[in-house]
Amino acid sequence: MRDFIIRSKKICALLLALVMAFGLVFVTPKTQVKAATKYWIKVNKQANVATVYQLKSGKYKPVKAFLVSCGGSNTPAGTFYTPAKYRWHTLDGPSYGQYCTRIHGGILFHSVWYYSHSKASQSTVEFNKLGTTASHGCVRLSVIDAKWIYDHCALGTKVTIYSSKNPGPLGKPKGIKVSTARKMYWDPTDPDKNNPYNKLKPSIAISKKKKKTVQYGEKYSIKSGVTAKQKNKVSLTSKIKYSVKKYSSKQKKYVKAKFSTKSLGTYKITYKVTSKGGTTVSKDFKVKVVDTRAPIITAKNRTLTIGKTVPTNAVSGVTAKQRSGASRTGAMSIYIKTPGASKYTKFSSYSKAKAYQFKKAGNYYIKYKVTNKYKTSVYAEKTIKVVVKYANATLNIKNPTVFYDQGSVLPTVDEIKQDAGITAYDYDGKTSLYGKVTISDLELLSDKMNIPGSYEVTVCVTGLNKVKISKKIRIDIKKSEPVTEQPTTTEQTETTTAAE
Repeated sequence: MRDFIIRSKKICALLLALVMAFGLVFVTPKTQVKAATKYWIKVNKQANVATVYQLKSGKYKPVKAFLVSCGGSNTPAGTFYTPAKYRWHTLDGPSYGQYCTRIHGGILFHSVWYYSHSKASQSTVEFNKLGTTASHGCVRLSVIDAKWIYDHCALGTKVTIYSSKNPGPLGKPKGIKVSTARKMYWDPTDPDKNNPYNKLKPSIAISKKKKKTVQYGEKYSIKSGVTAKQKNKVSLTSKIKYSVKKYSSKQKKYVKAKFSTKSLGTYKITYKVTSKGGTTVSKDFKVKVVDTRAPIITAKNRTLTIGKTVPTNAVSGVTAKQRSGASRTGAMSIYIKTPGASKYTKFSSYSKAKAYQFKKAGNYYIKYKVTNKYKTSVYAEKTIKVVVKYANATLNIKNPTVFYDQGSVLPTVDEIKQDAGITAYDYDGKTSLYGKVTISDLELLSDKMNIPGSYEVTVCVTGLNKVKISKKIRIDIKKSEPVTEQPTTTEQTETTTAAE
């Protein structure tokens, strides 16, 4: 019985060891539903590039590309789903790897191998092989990339391994080379603050193409064109911070301010970055917000009517200003071309243009020109058309109906004008047009003066703008009352005497 128990324990231990060694072969395959994970990693073992795709709006889109070292034919092709992760894991040799994620069987994503379980023991020669076929079948990465997969890709993440000359949609990243004078050392990308690489002084670079001047109101990105990295070439660009100061002419120094292209002046931007090991560097960059574009002139074509429209000067409704808002209206030069003229005449001053009055009908052309306040070689120019018209004449009738007795002689025009109380004035309301008033249809009345009734005639007058104004008046012909003759006083006396 005792031997049986011992044998049973040995068999169980052996089975447990086998399960631990090969248990991953028996992992239940992920379903298609589970396959729709947040990320899908495609490993191109021929090009030695791994591209990470992220599921966005139902589609996988490439977001990252990693430089890797695969194992050629020893790296199996196909689609798999990650079943396990290990912070450190023992590899062939024995050797050791950080941030390991199992792909299938004995194939893992892991860092370039270490001689021992120490971060300072990574093979420098093997690190420099990233981007070439070098592994025994696993997919090697730099520590920073292996850690990203370890941190972000949940178990069950879909992994497809294939071969192609085309590295992938994001191309093949550039690698980092380390000195091989040492057999082993730290991985230069390891974010550990104790990494000697991270304690080296970082550097900030500002592109020569970064604008040093920006026009008022334009978009401007403070961080674009600015990069930072550690001596091991690991990027620190995303870690860059900045502060802003603006030069104060009043205080004669730079003072703390908020950068805005809506505020003219010179800004000093100080960029700072701290290495993963805690070393900080800074770099200054000056940018000037200017307003040197052509000013804006606001002026529209218009129509004026003399006698009605006010004001009627050459600058009414016209403004000029800098893009930054400063008024340039009073600084405008103004030129006018009057009806029939072939050339423009310049006003000697803005006030003269403001006092100008349009006194004659016709088409006028007015040209406005103004220079930039900060750069006089830059100017704006605009020409408008002003159409000037005379107002219509006015025709007033006090008595719209006039009366004449049956059998009367046809009245004259002047008699009707007088009887109807007609007045008429030109566009200015002052110049009388009384003598130009006409009455049509009078000839129709010549045969009707003996016929009682109401008849319409048309009163007309034409002003300087040649627009005819018409109104109707009514002429009433009244039936004449019979006349009874009465005897004179003498006749009555004589009759009375005779009777006596």
